[in-house]
Amino acid sequence: MEKGNIEIKEEILRKLEDIKNTTESLVVKIGHLQVDLFNYPDKELEKFLDTLNKAFSDKHVLITEVFNKHDEEVNSLKL
Repeated sequence: MEKGNIEIKEEILRKLEDIKNTTESLVVKIGHLQVDLFNYPDKELEKFLDTLNKAFSDKHVLITEVFNKHDEEVNSLKL
């Protein structure tokens, strides 16, 4: 494959990794808020954060799978 195409795929891979890291960070931050709510209970906020945490966790799993697949493809092109 042409070097230019590999560079484009690597750029896509970096962007996917950025998205993956962002979703991971969101899950961690939501978790911190959930822990904070142990001391200051708010049922409505707890329910919202649970929903948000599940959604971001599910998306993180999906993005990680796509990232890993794309990473393998890029690495195989370099050989």
